[in-house]
Amino acid sequence: MTINELRYAATTDGGQIAYEFRAETGSELPVLALHGVLVGSSNWVHQMLRMPEYRWVAPLFRGHGKSSDLSSPPDIEEAALDMIAVLDAEEIDQALVIGNSLGATVALALGLMRPERCLGLILAEPSIPSLVGEDAGQRLIDEATRTRELLAEDDVDGALGEFVYPRLGEDWKKKLGRRRLEEWRHNIHAAPAWLDAVVAFDPGPGPMAGLQPPALIVRGENTRTLYRVLTDAVAECIPHAQRDVVPDAGHGAPVDNPGYFNDLLNRFVSELPS
Repeated sequence: MTINELRYAATTDGGQIAYEFRAETGSELPVLALHGVLVGSSNWVHQMLRMPEYRWVAPLFRGHGKSSDLSSPPDIEEAALDMIAVLDAEEIDQALVIGNSLGATVALALGLMRPERCLGLILAEPSIPSLVGEDAGQRLIDEATRTRELLAEDDVDGALGEFVYPRLGEDWKKKLGRRRLEEWRHNIHAAPAWLDAVVAFDPGPGPMAGLQPPALIVRGENTRTLYRVLTDAVAECIPHAQRDVVPDAGHGAPVDNPGYFNDLLNRFVSELPS
């Protein structure tokens, strides 16, 4: 029997985090799957559908889907605490935490703040611009600024295209489909604020060197230079972390090459301490 539900967790400030829960009878290991800016739980569709041996919990960050809207500028560490609220709602003491892009950055914060809740971390292209200097952060700030300008002109699709066109091409609306297009038109309003939060996050290399949970850091073979530099900077700060490069993949490796990514996930799980 498969359970596939949209559930909600209450946060300490009175908000709510929506999350997709998917499990089949007998699935045991919980996986907390954290998405990138804009994309929501579709970031993990190929994992949730193809890997029924895991108990999937895929939250939506604030400003995404049916989670609470952003009432103030978001913060990476506060987002990590929202994820603790989701684990608590499911009565999960420990989970494998996986993240892509923004989700990987929040997953890393979770591992630093609450290592006892993390069986391990799989971080697909985490971003901490403070590790590599002002230029990397400025590129994300410029992206946020362009998006805000288009949204201020009520050009929602223009703002959405800034994110989607480079990946999907001119017919991106058709490729997204009506339901996902509607969802992403909602999510795009939160994107600039989340980019700002990534730029502001600065845990420092010292705490990162002491990260306790086992970690695997991956990037796409064809990812943009900016994301390669950001990912490698995080990996350099975590001496015990494993590394891998996903072939035929860009910034969204779990979607771009799910077969390879899923094999990585299974191998990482098999190597976790019992």
